[in-house]
Amino acid sequence: MVVPLFTLIVLIFLSAVFSSTETAFTSLSIVQLQILSSRQGKTGKLVAHLSKRPDTLLTTILFGNNLVNIAASALATQLTIKTFGSAAVGIMTGVLTLVILIFAEVTPKQIAIIHNERICLAMAYPIRILSIILLPFIAMIGTISMAITKLFTPKERSSKISLEGILHMVSLAEHEGVVEDYETRMVRGVFRFNDITVGSIMTHRTDLFLVDQEATIEVLLPKIIENGFSRIPVYQEDPEHIVGILLYRNIMEALAEGADKARKRKAKELMVEPIFVFENRKVSELFFQFKKEKLNLAVVMDEYGGLAGVVTLEDIAEELFGELYDENEIKGFEKITQIEPGRFRIMGDTSLLQVTDRFEVVLPHSKYVQTIAGFLTEYLGIIPEKGQRIDTGAGCFTIESRSGNRIESLIFEPADKEEE
Repeated sequence: MVVPLFTLIVLIFLSAVFSSTETAFTSLSIVQLQILSSRQGKTGKLVAHLSKRPDTLLTTILFGNNLVNIAASALATQLTIKTFGSAAVGIMTGVLTLVILIFAEVTPKQIAIIHNERICLAMAYPIRILSIILLPFIAMIGTISMAITKLFTPKERSSKISLEGILHMVSLAEHEGVVEDYETRMVRGVFRFNDITVGSIMTHRTDLFLVDQEATIEVLLPKIIENGFSRIPVYQEDPEHIVGILLYRNIMEALAEGADKARKRKAKELMVEPIFVFENRKVSELFFQFKKEKLNLAVVMDEYGGLAGVVTLEDIAEELFGELYDENEIKGFEKITQIEPGRFRIMGDTSLLQVTDRFEVVLPHSKYVQTIAGFLTEYLGIIPEKGQRIDTGAGCFTIESRSGNRIESLIFEPADKEEE
């Protein structure tokens, strides 16, 4: 009686080992596999090797697990009949099922999720040896399984590694403290690079400081310093007709050569020729054009050929790395600033992508919406009034200031993550 009972306990323990091993291997991420392979010597490399052949790995584990479960069931039935008679077999079956479920399935799997690396390292060689011993059975089962699987497998299979999967791994790495928040935003920006249009990151025409090509530096310099821009679009007669870009750097160089002479020079004498792009141009394409032509500013045109705004290399870089300091800027400000814990001031022309990335929120919108002000207008169906509060699933927006039909700034209070 003692020996069969001890054997039954051993079989249940082996079932728990197989169950935990299965979960441990299947829960390993690509990053964990790379770390184990590079830092844990031969055992780590074996773990990576086994994980690359999931069909053989799972067949070995499941074959062993089912074998010990069947043996445990048969032994328990035999013990029950000898001790209590055949009438108690039904009760024994229920009890054994509950025991296996708790002690050989659920609990071991939960432990395996927490300690998956340790379990994989401990079980790598036993599983490898078992797979060699069971090779004939594994080969037969694998052949049958593969034939059935092919019936339900599409001819064109998607890539095993998707963009969503990579971003999920990056978020997981940030949660675990492996990477910093700014590194996560940078990776997301890189992958979004091909999807961002120039129109979504440009400075809108209503925010531009434009100068007439005939204006002298003496007249323009105080205004340039007051407005604090280092690159100023230059127009000819009509503000819609941009003919060049006046660089603050060029003005300073001219003044250094001779202040009196430079002050009398006109904007058209110091301006550089701009490049023109349309709003729907991909940011990635413009980036390489900037690099090729050694420029860092482009004039953005709308679909009718009118002035829509300007975009700089700095705007592109900020989509990848966040707010940057421009050594040529006379003064500047961040478009998103924290007023107090849980409250942020956001400029109306802030890119919607910048807001969703900063606060990790989802703001459903149409493809025509580029800014946070545009989102709120589309969300309500009308232009919100000053002081109006707009509750969304992501949090509460309050219009702080408005000029005409233009939302200049707003206050955002993100929703509690737990409440979401």
